[in-house]
Amino acid sequence: MILQSTLRFVGKSLKLICFGIVPFMLLASGAKSEIGNASLENGTCSFNIGGSSSFHIDGSASFKRITELDKFGNKADKLVLSFTDCDAGKKHNLEFIIASDYKKTKGVPTGKHKIKNIHCLINSFNGVYGFADLKEVSELPFFIKSGDIIITESISNKVDGKLEVQLENANGESLKVQGVFKAGIKV
Repeated sequence: MILQSTLRFVGKSLKLICFGIVPFMLLASGAKSEIGNASLENGTCSFNIGGSSSFHIDGSASFKRITELDKFGNKADKLVLSFTDCDAGKKHNLEFIIASDYKKTKGVPTGKHKIKNIHCLINSFNGVYGFADLKEVSELPFFIKSGDIIITESISNKVDGKLEVQLENANGESLKVQGVFKAGIKV
């Protein structure tokens, strides 16, 4: 009787360890690590570019905030993010405009901003628009096609975040840009 209850206790303990604690530890230690921008200095960016040619950009990052009124008096807040390669010989420039008419906050809110397809002029546009001038890859400019930009922090003198976007030029060449940034205010 004592032996039977001891075996039952050991069996239940093993079940708890095998089916409860071990899977929890495996899940906790195998968590997907996000690309972080903790190691970046303010005013810098780090991007991986993949496509017909793959390379890395470490450069400067700046932003400016613009508030515009359309002809109907509707207000739109725009956040313009500009990234430039620090290597003067490469001449890589990327620029993204996030426009928001979100009424509850002043400026463009933090969070995920999805790219929308644009087939017209960007007057009174609400969403993300962007382009890249990457002379090392192509003479033609690349325009944003899909993806998203995540603003993790936005205060008066800095905007932090990450992006993963697909760019395409007029010849159909496409590039994938992903990385992190800590943009300083453009003066």
